[in-house]
Amino acid sequence: MAKIFSKTKVILLVILVVASFLRLYKLAVNPVSMFGDELDLGYQAYSILQTGKDYYGNPMPIHFHSLAEWRTPLYLYAAVPTVAIWGITPLGVRVPAALFGVLGILAMYLFVKELLNHGNSSVTNFHPKALVAALLLAISPWHMQYSRAGFEVTMMLFFLLMGLWLFFRSLNKKEGSFLWISVVFLVLTPLIYSTAKLFTLILLIFLLISYRREIFTFSKKHLAYSVIAGLII
Repeated sequence: MAKIFSKTKVILLVILVVASFLRLYKLAVNPVSMFGDELDLGYQAYSILQTGKDYYGNPMPIHFHSLAEWRTPLYLYAAVPTVAIWGITPLGVRVPAALFGVLGILAMYLFVKELLNHGNSSVTNFHPKALVAALLLAISPWHMQYSRAGFEVTMMLFFLLMGLWLFFRSLNKKEGSFLWISVVFLVLTPLIYSTAKLFTLILLIFLLISYRREIFTFSKKHLAYSVIAGLII
């Protein structure tokens, strides 16, 4: 069993290395230039870095007022350190998307493994299907495209998968201490990408209805922490 587990870690590491190469190699020149949303993101992050305000003068906004729209905040804040390092350049605005793209592949593996363990009497650390899921996401043209530009979607997918992994880990471990962290990850997704404002609520209702018996076996303290964390965010 130890050899199998070690082999699994090696395979997962290889997948993550390949994914990193596909997302980081020549990131500054491919795509060949920044498009409008990337430039806007760079200037917003630079403005936060220099003044603590967006370029309209709003201090540390929850939503950013851009030229043509209102933008969700978390990717913009995540880009502040990279813009501080590389400036308003392709690397400055794209590195967060690439990093969250790679982390999302790890989160996919963890989520699928935990999902496959749910309801099984014999929990195992070896799940070839979880490795296949991670590999397919690593080489997905869709995921690679959005990981190589200043798009928020890879960050949102990472938070979504982490939230689901922690949710099922709570159920499998019968330990509510993971539940409030799961809620935090899931409820933050609307602050990363606007479409999550619709589907995250539907997903939370679905999880609550589908797993209500298991959820309500947790202590009132852990349930209260989860509700309070969700309401605060």
